[in-house]
Amino acid sequence: MYQVEASMINTKISDEFFKKAILKGQSEIFNEFSPSVRESKVGPDSFFEIAQNSLHKDINDRITKFVLNKNPINSSACGFVAGKSYYDFLRPHITGYFFLRLDIKKFFHSIPVSEVRELLSQHFNDTKNGAKYSALDIAYMSVTHKVSNDHVDQDLKAREILPIGFSSSPIISNIIFRRVDILIQKLCEEKGITYTRYADDMLFSSYKSRYLHSEQFERDISIFISTLSLKLKKRKRKEAENTISLNGYVIQNKKIEKSLFNVLKEKPVGKIRLSNKKLKTLKKLAALLRKKQSPTYIMENQFKLNPNKFKAKFGKNLNFYNKFADDQLQNKIKGYRSYLVALLKYNELHGCVNIDCVKTVEKLIKVFELNVK
Repeated sequence: MYQVEASMINTKISDEFFKKAILKGQSEIFNEFSPSVRESKVGPDSFFEIAQNSLHKDINDRITKFVLNKNPINSSACGFVAGKSYYDFLRPHITGYFFLRLDIKKFFHSIPVSEVRELLSQHFNDTKNGAKYSALDIAYMSVTHKVSNDHVDQDLKAREILPIGFSSSPIISNIIFRRVDILIQKLCEEKGITYTRYADDMLFSSYKSRYLHSEQFERDISIFISTLSLKLKKRKRKEAENTISLNGYVIQNKKIEKSLFNVLKEKPVGKIRLSNKKLKTLKKLAALLRKKQSPTYIMENQFKLNPNKFKAKFGKNLNFYNKFADDQLQNKIKGYRSYLVALLKYNELHGCVNIDCVKTVEKLIKVFELNVK
């Protein structure tokens, strides 16, 4: 097994390592490498998937494991980072009162591929030794994608991009964005602002700095990210005081109370909880399970399973339809249970979840556990 030295972060890997650990001895790839990518579009978003069990997938995975994962990222990055979760993105802000969420427009697809090649050039040799491709060429073709000329997204058509859908893309984005994270973090520390980032989602909080909600602060952040040719998505901006709700979670805090002699008390620490909208879905499912409603009834009424669409695709076999509904419901129950258990485990370590939310989650877990087959 080839071990990667810590010094690899700042030095090129040897040709021998590339051939044996990345290409697994298949030297012919230097002359005949061909990426294998499926393009798709779901709603407004474009996705790109490397074919499973393909040579392209194997090489991408090995480059990610042996090289990219060894690069440093900033402590503010929480998305797609080993040992971190969305809770780590939220928790640092429970001491805040003023909140601001900013979102980066088309984050992955807007990162210049010149930055990607520059990153890879720090690790892979560009000598071809008479072959068609160098190690750098193969690495670059493995982690980027040339979008087809007939792609439905006019902004992406025929462009080379860092694609949404490649397992290497989130890691590369964190590495490249590190220098911007450092700039933002330094500014925030000077201004008493807390900063975390989950991919394209940037969250800021402060207990007393109204600068956080100023036009100047947003301009400063725009300038920092523009060094990577990135822009903010204005419609995703979210400003709040006391309470902010993000993706099914709520962070809530309160103002400092004053004593009888007008002396400020200790700064309060808030809590995280699930949003009412998220809990409503979970509670409704739990209620249907308590009433012993059939899986078919629950899937049709709670999760919009359409019998007509099913019959058109799979035929009118009622037993098969009911079995499908049962399997889908089990997946839902198990997924929700795991999601809630993870929340409780995180709270056991950090004590940051609202107590009423914890009690509600514990009750929901019991219902789901009784209905898991």
